[in-house]
Amino acid sequence: MKRNPEIILRLRVWLEQEDQTYIGIGSTLLLQQVEKLGSLRKAAEALGMSYRRAWGKLKSAEERIGKPLVEKTKGKGQRFNLSPYGKEVMEEFLQFYLDVEEYATKRATEVLGMDVTKSGEFYRDDME
Repeated sequence: MKRNPEIILRLRVWLEQEDQTYIGIGSTLLLQQVEKLGSLRKAAEALGMSYRRAWGKLKSAEERIGKPLVEKTKGKGQRFNLSPYGKEVMEEFLQFYLDVEEYATKRATEVLGMDVTKSGEFYRDDME
């Protein structure tokens, strides 16, 4: 008997303002990695992107939001910490994403009559 392949829900969630991304899962994951690794270069590597792209993504997000999301750690070279606002935005958007994912998985299962599972690709280590 042939086994049915697993049905996986994948979501890309972002918020826009004036036709531009305000905050999304990409910039949020970048913030998460900066917090975890203390380095924009290491965060970029962990996400499989160039340092230049990560720097541009971070600067664009700060310009759109109008507040700094990271701050350099004094006396530590190119080490970064999240600003208090950056940490708040990261945590709130990740929780929002997880809530949307949870609802969408349950709703897809109900509506489609299939066993739908979350992809788990954007989970925070401490929220698994």
